[in-house]
Amino acid sequence: MSASYPEPEELKGVVRGTLLYLSLYLFGFIQFQSYSKFYLLAQKKREAKGKKDGAAVSFRAIKYYNSRDRLALTGDRTVGNFVEFAIMFLPLLWMHAVFVDPTQSWNLALLYTSSRSLYPVLMMYQPTWILISTGPGYLVLLYLMWQIATKFAFA
Repeated sequence: MSASYPEPEELKGVVRGTLLYLSLYLFGFIQFQSYSKFYLLAQKKREAKGKKDGAAVSFRAIKYYNSRDRLALTGDRTVGNFVEFAIMFLPLLWMHAVFVDPTQSWNLALLYTSSRSLYPVLMMYQPTWILISTGPGYLVLLYLMWQIATKFAFA
């Protein structure tokens, strides 16, 4: 190991930031996605109750490929968008912490994760404003990429 490798204490911010990000996914977005499907199933069953021509409502019809209900679509897109960008955010965050500056990790992770936490609210109520959630994340990704690239391109 070289002398410039960060000490464990210096990596505390990136570890906390990674845990924050993963916690939002596990305890926030995945739970919201599941809740949206069960809520809609119960709602559809209540609506169908008492209707003579009402078709039986199935969990399968609600859970899979349901873009007619905004709540189901919001749950699916929230998780989908989060996972789509995790493959970029987490490695970039760690590469930046290890090779560029570990002291920025917590603030970058906090900004990125906080902006992403707005996604389900905006998707549900103001989908045209979704860039309020995704825009800061794109800027963080570009910043991380630029910092890593310049560290190695001009070293």
